[in-house]
Amino acid sequence: MKRVILSLLVLSSFVFAIQGNHKSELSATVGGVKPEGNLDLANQLNLGLRYGVYLDSLPYFDMLEGGFERASSVDYDNLTEDTNINRFFIDLVKEYDISKKTAIYGLIGLGYEDYTNPKLGNDDDGFAQYGLGVKQWITDKFALKAEVRHGITFGGDNNLFYNVGFVIPFGKTQKKVMPIKSEPVVEKKIAKKIEPAPKKPVVKKEKPKPVVVVPKDDDNDGVINENDLCLNTPAGRVVEKNGCMKVITLRLNFAYDKYDIASKYSAILKETADFMKKNSDYTVVLAGHTDSRGSMKYNQKLSEKRAEAVAKALVKLGVHRYRISTRGYGETKPIFSNDTKEGRAGNRRVEAVFNR
Repeated sequence: MKRVILSLLVLSSFVFAIQGNHKSELSATVGGVKPEGNLDLANQLNLGLRYGVYLDSLPYFDMLEGGFERASSVDYDNLTEDTNINRFFIDLVKEYDISKKTAIYGLIGLGYEDYTNPKLGNDDDGFAQYGLGVKQWITDKFALKAEVRHGITFGGDNNLFYNVGFVIPFGKTQKKVMPIKSEPVVEKKIAKKIEPAPKKPVVKKEKPKPVVVVPKDDDNDGVINENDLCLNTPAGRVVEKNGCMKVITLRLNFAYDKYDIASKYSAILKETADFMKKNSDYTVVLAGHTDSRGSMKYNQKLSEKRAEAVAKALVKLGVHRYRISTRGYGETKPIFSNDTKEGRAGNRRVEAVFNR
């Protein structure tokens, strides 16, 4: 039975290792174990190592975590002998962000403990456990954690675990992307003037028939070719008097960890609202973004709040809400480097894409 359970734990660890496309974290811990009094065991120094993977498919939980802890040379009461205790376990973890850098979490799980020198009724056995902990991010790549757990063996024995440790995250990749453009750039061409058709020669003193020249509008934008500087405007686009597309670029930046809109953007918001009211068949998609500081989960929610704040501002200016869509991309689409203060400021933004 012991070998079967150990094999399952090894297999579970292998599954964690192949989840390379998911965000994961490695934890190292040190702490103590206080056993139930009737176990005749001394208090223990406990060293541990864990690897957890965040999985969107888990119902009610955020992370699946596998761990190993070892207590070495644990003394038996009233005996001159001692034992090593190896514990293997798998937990389901639920996290709650209480700030951008602090989270609390709860866990439940199952495990197996192995005694290298079983004595006084202390034998290898499975166990269930539950616990609470707190995680504090010091930088984007390092966090501290503290935790208390209660373990109950299948035979009814109890252990209290208390640990501190550190966390190193993995899998937070970022790719450089180009900024979203509200309209494609159209190459301007100068249209050639249309020469009138030549008149027919007079035959037998008959009066020539007048030639009617109909002005052409090849791109059907309402501006004839003779006055159109952009002859290849896509169908259905709103154009200026010169036949080129009307373009409004909307990009708002935000302060760190904020989604309030600065007063300096009032003018561009009003221009955008006026444009949409004059062109009732247009809709807009507002995309919210953050810099890389903080957890990915927190940044995702913050980017959604920023996009929604701009949507509410446009509604107050008279744009119907059904014409506005919002998206949150968190920290996944930076347009500048997050290694500098200026770059992070540029990445904290909301951009608009207009559609018809």
